[in-house]
Amino acid sequence: MDEKKTDLDWIEGMMRVSQFHFPQAGPFVSSTEDEPDGMVHLGWDQNKLFPAYRVTNPDGSTELVPFTPLAQTPPKGYVGDFYVDEFTDQAIKMRWKSLRDRDAMELVFEARRDIAIPHQFRATGTLDPRGRIEPEGDVDLSTIRRPAFFGQAPFNEPIAQADGATSIVEFTVPREPHETIHLGLSDSIKLRGWHLRGRGVPDGKGGHVRAVVVVNAGRTMETTAIQGSSEPPIYWEDSREKWMINPTGVGFAQNECWGLAGWRTNHILAYWKAGFDVLTFDKRGHGISGGQNDSNTNEQAQDIFRALDALETGKGLRVLTPRGELVEGDRAAGLLLAENTSAKDVPVIITGASQGCMITCWAMHKNFVGGCDFERGDVKQDGPLGYNVRAAILFAPFPSGLGYRAPIDSLVEASRRLDLNVQMFLSSETLATVDRWPGVFIGRGLWDYSESLEGSLEIYRRAKGPKAFVTVRGPHGENEWGPESTVYMRDHMVTFALNIMADKPMTDLPQPRSLREAVENAPPFWSFGAQLPNKS
Repeated sequence: MDEKKTDLDWIEGMMRVSQFHFPQAGPFVSSTEDEPDGMVHLGWDQNKLFPAYRVTNPDGSTELVPFTPLAQTPPKGYVGDFYVDEFTDQAIKMRWKSLRDRDAMELVFEARRDIAIPHQFRATGTLDPRGRIEPEGDVDLSTIRRPAFFGQAPFNEPIAQADGATSIVEFTVPREPHETIHLGLSDSIKLRGWHLRGRGVPDGKGGHVRAVVVVNAGRTMETTAIQGSSEPPIYWEDSREKWMINPTGVGFAQNECWGLAGWRTNHILAYWKAGFDVLTFDKRGHGISGGQNDSNTNEQAQDIFRALDALETGKGLRVLTPRGELVEGDRAAGLLLAENTSAKDVPVIITGASQGCMITCWAMHKNFVGGCDFERGDVKQDGPLGYNVRAAILFAPFPSGLGYRAPIDSLVEASRRLDLNVQMFLSSETLATVDRWPGVFIGRGLWDYSESLEGSLEIYRRAKGPKAFVTVRGPHGENEWGPESTVYMRDHMVTFALNIMADKPMTDLPQPRSLREAVENAPPFWSFGAQLPNKS
């Protein structure tokens, strides 16, 4: 424990980023929802009192189950759609520009520094030189770790099953605005990752169709980084009476990046085993991809469509096939697209967790609504992109926008966009237009700090296409959910994706009618660290 205490300052800093701030006296829910039945002391990752509903478990016992409350509510007498009207890109920028209180401005700058810009995550290769590359340079794709690498001892990951279907892919994309405006960079960068060829999924008409799931990992996560430890990611710190990040398990001696084993197994492998093609690559600024900044989710969303276009045309594309053949340019055109169809014909599902969810939401907005380049001085107003995207699958979600987060977050995001030309958190454009999405799945922990539970429910309610809202008793990160909840969520996620492709109704998935039902629907498995040690 002494070694852990030397890292407590760093750990506390990480925890500040994950705290969800809300008025301690409420209101905790809107006037249309049931008032909470009580307050409970929640452990990881909030370590404070949270509102809760009393839930009856399958064995007949009852207990209070906490959830993330509202962070802010409309002023008394407010007329209009508060969570949309007050949290658009234009509205948050106007508030930031009109702020004159120097103390308040300094609080915004302090909060903004919690997510440094520019910044990169580069852990891949720090524990094992196999797979280490220079992301900004020319790379021998055969040096990038494949699924089989993770099938070796001591990792023994099941993702190795997909090695014979996996190609290493590299896409060429332009720099983002922060790099060009603030860093003076104008060259292109490379994004690298995996493409897993699937066997096809049922089309609901007696046949099968090839379809692609584009998988976007969360912040800090690198597709080919090592997770060598199964040690719990958190521990109880007696001196602070809190659950804390376990420094021996996160980015230290046994792991390059925590959570990758579960991500590769329960997302990438799960879709592939269901029959889907899977495309996943490190986000710009992460791992084996180039880029000087890791936080521009709008630019990372555009990278999805750049990658799909490259798979069609071969422009800026290199592919190392499972047989070890390097194919690039015109020779790579159409090689990995289903039945060699165009990029806009192949059925696509886009999914992501946490920062990957932000990327997914901006991608859906670009495809079905139009331009949303809010980090640029001249916001593009292009029309919808028109790819054959069938649905979005969102985890650790952010889609309801800044109105369902603490008020300071709106000012922080506005300052990022205006001062640094970086766009990260969702403003309310997705909440206003989610009804244009063809389908949406929301999967989250009940006390996830990404947004109020009611915000996620509002996205679900406003969506018009096939949809599902799946909850578990857990926090933001699924690494702490526990195996029962993780499998529960994974199975529902795959069911939703298969239903989408077969045009089946979503009657086999949770469809809550209220906030209370969203809490009650979560299975009776508590995440690790949810309660105090003497109550576990």
